[in-house]
Amino acid sequence: MAPAEAWRELVAARAGGACEYCRLLEAATGVTFHVEHVVPQSKGGQTVLSNLALSCPGCNLAKGGRTAGEDRNGHRRPLFNPRHYEPWLLGWHLHFELNHETGLIRPRTPIGEATEKSLDMNSVNRVFARRLQIQAGLIG
Repeated sequence: MAPAEAWRELVAARAGGACEYCRLLEAATGVTFHVEHVVPQSKGGQTVLSNLALSCPGCNLAKGGRTAGEDRNGHRRPLFNPRHYEPWLLGWHLHFELNHETGLIRPRTPIGEATEKSLDMNSVNRVFARRLQIQAGLIG
């Protein structure tokens, strides 16, 4: 078992079973989410609870080793860090808004813009999955 995996139960519980970036619910996707390093190990991030997040494979693979991305104006911005907020969902709502009719995530801030763009949070497959989860009453 990889060291980050040892924290899976706590990380998943803290996240409510949802991707801390795009809000998809692990139990309703049919795939195992990743326990990811918010600050990647390649950039000195440690495998400690305060640096781990639950991430769907799409968000984690798109994020890779990055900690920053470009906003709509091409300015370099840090990516959303769910560990900067307690609870993490408060921080999510400061940077993003979920449209419950379309399933689209709308950025509210330049950090939200850089994150939405870098992680491709509104990819066709993820929007489709979010809409299904919203319609099923799983995402509120």
